[in-house]
Amino acid sequence: RGNAQNIEFGLNNSIMVIYTICTAPHKTLLVHSSVVENNGKAYMFLGASGRGKSTHSDLWTKHIPGSTLINDDNPVIRIASDGTPTVYGSPWSGKTRCYRNIQAPVGGIVRIQQRPENSIRKLNPVEAFCNLLPAMSNMKWDKRVYNGICDGIGQLIQLVGMHELGCLPNAEAAILCHDTIAK
Repeated sequence: RGNAQNIEFGLNNSIMVIYTICTAPHKTLLVHSSVVENNGKAYMFLGASGRGKSTHSDLWTKHIPGSTLINDDNPVIRIASDGTPTVYGSPWSGKTRCYRNIQAPVGGIVRIQQRPENSIRKLNPVEAFCNLLPAMSNMKWDKRVYNGICDGIGQLIQLVGMHELGCLPNAEAAILCHDTIAK
């Protein structure tokens, strides 16, 4: 049984890498984040593992009416030829088994930081780029893939921007985030 799980894990990760290689030049990004949909828009929460992405998504679904989880680990962003960035559910959703074949235009991107009080601020473009790049499935050694990812991030920042939420794991953090980014 342990060997079968290792094979499944290896196959799954291989498919993710192949997906990234094949789609990066086409303004498609595989992002380590949790994402919810609210009023027809997708809101993405990024951060290092254990920082509260899933917790924050869960707070939105409990305290922001009409919010539902799209994906809890690796959604896909695609920037269409008309410039619309759209989030898609993917087959890679981590520990939370949320495999929803749905899509929504990106309404906001937020980096989650655990802090002793709730606060939010808009990141400048350089800060946004530096926070988005590590969240992308990436291969820095492959120029074609890396350039495609960097170009996609640049467009995403111009189109949507990014905020940083310093927060506690409470309803007030979700409400502050929603009221700031869901204009």
